This record gives sequence, C-alpha cells and structure tokens, in this order.
Amino acid sequence: MISESTHWYDQNGDPAYTIIGKNGKERNVTLRDARELNLVPSVTTIIGVAAKPSLENWKIDQALMSALTLPRFKDEPLDTFMKRAKLDSRQQAIDSANRGTEIHAAIEIGFTEGVENNYFLTVRKILDKLFPGKTWTAEDSFSHPLGFGGKIDLYSDGVVVDFKTKDNLKGKDPQKLVYDEHGMQLSAYALGLGMENPERVSIFIDRQEDVAVCYRWDDSHQKHLDMFLSLLKYWQLSKNYKPEV
Repeated sequence: MISESTHWYDQNGDPAYTIIGKNGKERNVTLRDARELNLVPSVTTIIGVAAKPSLENWKIDQALMSALTLPRFKDEPLDTFMKRAKLDSRQQAIDSANRGTEIHAAIEIGFTEGVENNYFLTVRKILDKLFPGKTWTAEDSFSHPLGFGGKIDLYSDGVVVDFKTKDNLKGKDPQKLVYDEHGMQLSAYALGLGMENPERVSIFIDRQEDVAVCYRWDDSHQKHLDMFLSLLKYWQLSKNYKPEV
C-alpha cells in the first residue's frame, strides 16, 4: 500500500510513486530518489508538515479501542500486548484507507468510463444541483513551477472538488467536518490548475452507508492559498530541497 503522503510527481505532472530498486523490486520513492530525479512532492505531503489534531485524536481513539477490546493472552507481557494493540489500531486505519480507495475508484470510473454506481450517482446528483451543465475531469495530475504537484479528484471550469470518506455521516453538519487542511488542499489544486478565483467543494462520503454531505467553501481561498504556500516554503527549507524547474 502506497501512502498518499509519499506521493511524488515528475516535471510533466505524471505520478512517480514507485521506483525499481537496485534489487530489481518495486519500492516507494524516497526523498533521495526525488533529489536525483527532480521530482516534486504532493500537495498532501506539504500539508502533512502541519499538525492535525482531529487526525491525532482519531488515532488515539483507535488505540484505546484496541487496548480495551483485544483479549490479553495468559501471562502475556504488557509490552507484548501493547505492540499487538498498536498493530490492531493501525489495521483499522489501513482498512479505512483501503475502503476510501475503493470508493474513490468507483466515483472515478463513473466520470471517466460512464460506469454508474451508487457512489458516482450520489456525487453526480450533488454536483448537478450545484453546477448544472458542467463537464468534469477526474483524477488528473499536475506539476507546478513552485515545486509541488498532485492528483485532483474532480474539476471543471472554475471549480475544484475533493472527496473524503468518513463513517457515520448521517445527519452530520458539513461545516463541522471541514478543516483548514481541506481548504488548503483545494486552493493548492486550484493554483496547480491556474484558477484565480475557484469554487471549492468538499464532498464527504460515508464508508458504510449511501450517504454523502457537501460543503461549498466561502471566500477563504486566498487565506488557504497563503497558508499552503507558507507550508511549502517550510517543507523546502526543512528538507533542504527545492525541485529545479
């Protein structure tokens, strides 16, 4: 499994997530590889340098749940049990990420190949109501001269959309689901697409139920863009690496 936080792109905007190592086996691209190949980091890699309290709280919850629900073997040392609990909690994150990948793929083939499914139809209904008559491009990647790249879930003329998957969305207020990191991601994508005053939309999709909620961002684009560019500068200085354009 390749984490989104490890994604890199070449100067043409093509994904460069993995490389064939000296042993002839495929592996994830590292910062050292990126220096040699002049690759740019993903938007989410850049945003990843900022603290995410909500994500950390979720990880703590998963660890506590594992510790409370896993049976402890007879005479099992505490440190051994703790390691098992940590592995179990990480598995929850992996399972959630894999489910999110499946949902993203289902939506993608709906837009790119016309293969209708519940996730695609739910998203399409939301977007047709907000932006009737728009033609959408799904899963397109880019590289920007400032030294970052990314793959965008969905965009159209003047509109950029990102999907997030969550549990238990029924009845949730979308305003309570969004964070600055979501706004930064959309604003960075808009910059990558050359949009000056974009419409930004976050769509949250339930992993288990046929439920989706939508948040249409306000005029905070410039704020979020400035925040992202500040993190980009920090990332480049902390890594001592700025791709050559």
